[in-house]
Amino acid sequence: MTDGMTDGMTGRPASAATAIGIDVGATKIAAGLVDLASGAILTERIVATPHAEGGAAVMARIVETAEAAFADAAALGGTPIGIGLGVPELVDNAGRVASRWNFDWRGIDPAQALCALGPVVVESDVRAAALGEIRFGHGRTLPSFVYVSAGSGLSYTLCDHGRVHRGANGFAIHFGSSDIAAVDPKTGRQSLFNLEGYASGVGMGSTLSAALGHPVDTRDIVGGRAGEAGAELLEKATNALASFLGQMVNMLDPHGIVIGGGLGSAPAYFDRVAAKVPGFIWAEACRSLPILQSALGPRAGIVGAAAACAALNETPAR
Repeated sequence: MTDGMTDGMTGRPASAATAIGIDVGATKIAAGLVDLASGAILTERIVATPHAEGGAAVMARIVETAEAAFADAAALGGTPIGIGLGVPELVDNAGRVASRWNFDWRGIDPAQALCALGPVVVESDVRAAALGEIRFGHGRTLPSFVYVSAGSGLSYTLCDHGRVHRGANGFAIHFGSSDIAAVDPKTGRQSLFNLEGYASGVGMGSTLSAALGHPVDTRDIVGGRAGEAGAELLEKATNALASFLGQMVNMLDPHGIVIGGGLGSAPAYFDRVAAKVPGFIWAEACRSLPILQSALGPRAGIVGAAAACAALNETPAR
């Protein structure tokens, strides 16, 4: 990177140390050249995810996008130190994709597919976003926090003094994917509840679509355009999520909660959740903990994936 080169988004000088961050989603793939000193995105490319064409097609599109991002970097006169890839799947402690909820990558090694471009780090998307928040966002002031991604699905990462908690297998990202058994004490009736299937973007859209008998876009629910039924669902869904986050505080006792993702960036969703969480926290002293929107917004995945490439679990300077 040449001296004095400025980032068109921030106007700040670009540093010599850069990496490519790629955030893979079910509908889009976003890639950016990230200044690792500031977290600024110097160039950005967004393409559609060919989800319906299968895992091999998705991987091919990722490679194409990465090659284009490297070409953008070359045009600025620099060479990225490598690629960080955030994927919406389980990623184990060896960096291997270990699930196939969104893409079936059996027989495909993402790191191998991209290695011709430079060193590659593969990470779960929520953990990548949390790493970005640690280095360039609220992690610079919060000693510990829970990073929650509320988007098409729901996931989380515990961040503690500059590091993410990965778990024994690398799978410590779930809190609402499995069913919870609830019992009505008056009737004794037991029912199963799945938070992700109800309070996530996909969950809310599917729930209201089934109830009304026609497709409903979650953006209309959050934007107040889905009528009384949409408003009622938004209240119930955010209440349900807040109850889970309250229990998370009860179990982990973090210094704060940071909420990101597409839904997490929507004020109508975030504000409701943030207002309701304290009512589900048992310890009175913890009810005033900060509940914050991601400082990096919807680009946290790009910035965090690049940060993962630079130094996975590195403790940032404070």
